[in-house]
Amino acid sequence: MPLWTKKDLMSACKASDPTFNFLKNFENIYGISIDDRTIKKGELFIALIGENFDGHNFIESAISKGACGVLVSNIKLAKKYNGLFVNDTKEALIRIGKFARNRFNGITIGITGSSGKTSTNYLLSNALNQFGKTHKTFGNNNNIIGLSLTLSRLPYDFNFCVLELGMNNSGEIRELSNIAKPNIAIITNVSNSHIQNFKNEKEIAKAKSEIFFGLEKDGVAIINSDNNWKDFLITEAKKVNAKIHLFGYSEISNTQIIKLVAEKEGSTVCYDKIKNWHLKYLNTTQAENVIASISVIKELKLPTNKVKKVISNLKPLPGRGEKLIINFDNEQKTIIIDDSYNANPASMKAALYNFNNLRIKHPEFEAVVIIGDMLELGNSATKMHLNLVPILKCINPNLILTLGKFTKKINEKLNLPIKCHSYVEINELIKDIKKFIRPNQIILLKGSNGTGLWKLVPIFKNIIQENANAA
Repeated sequence: MPLWTKKDLMSACKASDPTFNFLKNFENIYGISIDDRTIKKGELFIALIGENFDGHNFIESAISKGACGVLVSNIKLAKKYNGLFVNDTKEALIRIGKFARNRFNGITIGITGSSGKTSTNYLLSNALNQFGKTHKTFGNNNNIIGLSLTLSRLPYDFNFCVLELGMNNSGEIRELSNIAKPNIAIITNVSNSHIQNFKNEKEIAKAKSEIFFGLEKDGVAIINSDNNWKDFLITEAKKVNAKIHLFGYSEISNTQIIKLVAEKEGSTVCYDKIKNWHLKYLNTTQAENVIASISVIKELKLPTNKVKKVISNLKPLPGRGEKLIINFDNEQKTIIIDDSYNANPASMKAALYNFNNLRIKHPEFEAVVIIGDMLELGNSATKMHLNLVPILKCINPNLILTLGKFTKKINEKLNLPIKCHSYVEINELIKDIKKFIRPNQIILLKGSNGTGLWKLVPIFKNIIQENANAA
C-alpha cells in the first residue's frame, strides 16, 4: 500500500517540483529513507546534511538501489535528478513527520525515561499487535530526526503507534512530544543519567515531565509509583489535566506489582489479581517494563489475557539483557548476558543484581563481570562508579574486566583476591578478550554505548558460530 502520494508529500514539506517530473516513473511513494545503504525500491531518499556528512553526495547511490525520487536542498541537483526542492531537508523531514501524525487517527503512545524506553517500546508494540496494526520506533530513533523519520513511515490506517522519546538536554522532550502528540505518555523512571547536562536530578525529572505537554485532550500519564520523583511527575501531569495511572509496588498503584521474583531463566510476577505469570526470558527489571505495558493495555480497555502468552515468550532485545550461549565440547557451555547497549547508575545496579541472581542459580560456573564506564555523569562520575563496589563485593566474581578510567577506579578500590584487569579503550580489550573466555562461565557485559563495549558481542557470536561449525 502506498505511504505517500506526490500531492500529500509536497503539501507536507512545502516542496517545489522544478522539472515537473518528480515521480515520473512511480505513481506513489512506498517508504521514506535517509540512508542510501539501506534504502529499498520505491522509497523516497531525503538528502539530510549533518556535521560530518552531506546526503546529497549519496543521491546516485540511492537512485541506483531503486529510490523512487529524491528530496534535496540544492536546486541544481533537484533539476538534475527530477527531485523535489526545499530550503532545508531536515526541516522538511520534520514537517513530513508532523503531517503524518496529524493525519493518523489511531492511538499514539509516547515513552520516555532514564532507562527502559526501548524495551518498553518493544514489549508494548508486540502486545498491541494482538489488537491491531502497530507502528513503532525502530532501533534508537528517539531524537528529532529519528522521531520525524518514524512518523514519516507511519501508515495512516494503522491502529497504534508507539514512539520512543529520548533526550540529552532540557527542552528536547517538549519539542518531541509536541510533534508526537501522544494519547498516552509513559515515564518508565527518572534517574541520574545524563546528569552532566543538568544541575541535579530534579532538573532531569522536569525535563522528562515535558512529555505531558504534548498530550492530546483526555490524555493519560503513566508513571512509575516507586520512583523518587513520582509526586513531582503527578503534579506536572495534572497541569495538563491528564488522567494519572500509576504502576509499581506502591499500594496506590493502579497496576500494582504484588510480587516479583527471579525464577528459572526469567521471572515470575504477580500483579493486581493475576498470580504467578511466568516470563520465560525476561529478568525482574524487564518485568517492570512489562507492567508499564500492561498499564497501557488496561487504559485502552483491552483484554490483558490476550497478551500474556505473547509477552511470556518474548526474549530481550540485543544489548538489553539478551542471553548468548557458547557451547563447548562435552556439553559444557558459557552464558553471556549482553547488556552492552547502554548504562547509567540505576540500570548498572539492576544489571548487577540480576546477574547475581543468575550466578546463584549456577554455582558451578565462574562469574565474569565486564563493565565499561557510565558516561555523562559529570562531577558525580567517580562517586557513582565507586557506589558499585559494595555490589561487586557481594557478587564476588572470579574475574573483573573494566573499560575506561572510572571503572578502573573500581578495580583499584575492590581489594578482592580475584583477577582484575583494566583497559583504557576498547581495542585493547578486543585483542585480549578471547584469552579470558572458557567453558563454564557466566559473563555480564554492561557499559555506556560510548565505551564501545558492544564491539565485543560480534566476537562472542563468532566464537558461538565457530564452535557450532566444529561440532
